[in-house]
Amino acid sequence: MAGMRIAVCLPGSMAGTVNEAVAEVMAPFEIGGGRADEFDIWDYYRICGGAEGFGFATRAGFESDPRLLHDQPRFNGTSEPSLPGMCAGGPRGLLDLSANHAESVALAGRAWDLWTELSSRYPAPESLEAFVARSKAEMGVPQYLTFRMEGYPDPWTPAYERYQAQPLCSAYLSALDDLKRTSRSHRYGTSFLDCFDPIQRVGGLTREAFISQHSRYGLGFNNVLTLNGWWYGDGDPGLHSACESRAVCPHTPDIGSGSGADVDRYLLGLPDDALLIYLRLHV
Repeated sequence: MAGMRIAVCLPGSMAGTVNEAVAEVMAPFEIGGGRADEFDIWDYYRICGGAEGFGFATRAGFESDPRLLHDQPRFNGTSEPSLPGMCAGGPRGLLDLSANHAESVALAGRAWDLWTELSSRYPAPESLEAFVARSKAEMGVPQYLTFRMEGYPDPWTPAYERYQAQPLCSAYLSALDDLKRTSRSHRYGTSFLDCFDPIQRVGGLTREAFISQHSRYGLGFNNVLTLNGWWYGDGDPGLHSACESRAVCPHTPDIGSGSGADVDRYLLGLPDDALLIYLRLHV
């Protein structure tokens, strides 16, 4: 079993009965519900996302609006407040759906700027290639080898360590870790802004090129349960709660496909009073 996150869409008229409404629309997809195997998706869920920063960003000026939703308590009864500017859901018109892209662009720009700032304080470092060449020579590994070959030691691991221990590289990687730790960078994946070779992967790029490579595009909510009961998860075609299976469903899907771009268009096209609720599932 694993975890999954999904944005559930409800009509604005359900604002006063969110917990009950979410339970009703999620029920067809519960494991062991007696339907076809393709409907066996989750066995536990919780409304959350504000406290951990995975949920929705609120529009400026609406951070204290009582219509916003926040994390339900955990199974042991503990709860945490939402991070500043974050929530677990609410009316679409109160949510800043473009925040994922804008924030990732700002963080990528700051990561590039850090290299420029630190470069003026430390001596110019040697390239990674130079360290690899020396390690190969020390270990008797042919220079032409670009991958580990049986019978030869590994020259790359010590080369990486020595390369990254140089004052500028070490200072940059430490500052980058600090930047990621003090931001909500985890919402873009564990590899966001990872950099094993800052000379080439940061200093070797223009600011615009670096941002283009590292920022996250789209709204970032690829899994969705639509207003009409269509479940889209992990890019798969929709699964309609009103039908017995995909094979016999005669209805026109709410979304053309499960692609991120199609899901984005659907969410952006919802009326302002439609409710978006962020769930973490055990699947």
